[in-house]
Amino acid sequence: MSQARRSDPPAEPDQRAAATMRGFALLMARTTSWLYEVGTWIFGGLIGFSLLLVSALLTVGPIDTAILVSVTTLGCALPLDIAAISVLRLAKDSREVGMWMDELALQSLKDAGFPDIESYFPPASEREDQRHRREFVTIAFAAGIAPLSFALSLTGLVAALWYMAWWIGVAVLIVAVVSAVLVVLALVHAQPPESPAQKEQWRRYSESRRWQRQGGH
Repeated sequence: MSQARRSDPPAEPDQRAAATMRGFALLMARTTSWLYEVGTWIFGGLIGFSLLLVSALLTVGPIDTAILVSVTTLGCALPLDIAAISVLRLAKDSREVGMWMDELALQSLKDAGFPDIESYFPPASEREDQRHRREFVTIAFAAGIAPLSFALSLTGLVAALWYMAWWIGVAVLIVAVVSAVLVVLALVHAQPPESPAQKEQWRRYSESRRWQRQGGH
């Protein structure tokens, strides 16, 4: 009897994983509009910043390596920012209209009197799942571009200031790193402390994962 008890799993990791994925999907669905707004604002600001700095550096000319590095990195950041803001804007407009291109095509063919058009398109539930997937892919695409764009823009700024004096570029780089660390710390400390029930759930989940890795022995 004791041996059988030891072989029983302490929890159901598959059920927890499925519940976690459902919760994450609901969170994405409820925050998508906000993420679109924030992403558009961020990438729009980066585009304006890059254009302003590049236009000023072009009047200086390629007189120093720091200027060349600055113009190169800012120029490389611009296409990334434009691509990200374009995708976010198209996705946001499609969401506000209430349909994606396939849904728009379906409705247009319906209005045109195309016979039995529903049979050529997936059911409404599948179209909704596809819409959520597209929104997730769009936000993931923008989130993947953001770190690279930030790095290129920061490099361009530091290089431009380095041309004036090397210590200015170093100071700005240090302050940028400290600011990022402060933002992360603020987000971490803003989270509410875990309750005893949450700690117990995490403990049971860790035990279930350890039991699963050991093959149930």
